[in-house]
Amino acid sequence: MVTAPRVLVVDDEPQVRELTLRALAAAGLACDDAENGAIALEKLRANPFDAVLTDLRMPERHGHALCNDLLAQPTPPQVMVLTALTDARLVRDLMGRGVYDVLQKPVRYDVLAQKVVAMLKCARPRTAPAPAAKPVAAKPAAMKTNFLKKVETTLQELTELFGERLDDVFDDYVELPDPPKAVREFIRRLAEAEASMPDQNGGLIPTHEARRKERATCFTTAVAVPVDRHWNRVCEPFKLAIRDVSESGLRMLHTRATNAKFVALTWRATQLPSMQFRVVCKVMRCQPCSPFYDIGGMFVMAD
Repeated sequence: MVTAPRVLVVDDEPQVRELTLRALAAAGLACDDAENGAIALEKLRANPFDAVLTDLRMPERHGHALCNDLLAQPTPPQVMVLTALTDARLVRDLMGRGVYDVLQKPVRYDVLAQKVVAMLKCARPRTAPAPAAKPVAAKPAAMKTNFLKKVETTLQELTELFGERLDDVFDDYVELPDPPKAVREFIRRLAEAEASMPDQNGGLIPTHEARRKERATCFTTAVAVPVDRHWNRVCEPFKLAIRDVSESGLRMLHTRATNAKFVALTWRATQLPSMQFRVVCKVMRCQPCSPFYDIGGMFVMAD
């Protein structure tokens, strides 16, 4: 029997706790609440929780100290912060310590619930799942590497055919570092959650599984430049992380949404020495995937 994930809501404002609990319960989560950090720690000692949603400014024990206590546990819960504080330095500090996301009050509680559900989907399970269909064996590292090389060979061909048309688009390109460790871990958790996504019968969804096999997880930073359908630059470039790539398209993560219809992308290959890809993709999707936006695109060719 599958039990609902357990979430502890910590806030000294009764109305915030009530509205949050109501939204989380409607999303199918099992919830409890605490009015300050000290009471929260008592409840956490008595029963484990999969996630904790906490305020910062509270009596008895500040939410920042509570976050540190939670993240120091051998098996920490997922932690999300909901606060009225707007100090950017505090946000960076919390995210650097391992907090999943920091949201600013006021917030739409239905959206908050969706973000908590997304956070839990990306988390590693605290306990072993119930027996289901026979698990799909992981691909050996060599097979994954060979598949990524196959994908990159296709991208090399696209670059050689049309890359020169993008010379003006990337005239100020600079070498990029790999994505930060926290982003790489987020991509890894997404891939693991996707690989174990069940259908109603307990097995893997065939169409989903087929799509997953056609993609290679990637840990690369790219420069993205919004362009028009004729590949003329229309906006300033920005950096994003590539989540995975296939021979037909790719998925990316960025901290902000984009309304661009086409983006030119450039990044360095991982399997083909000294190869710098230059491709254009049509943006097919831009959806929130807290704390990022999941952007999907299909490669296009020049007219």
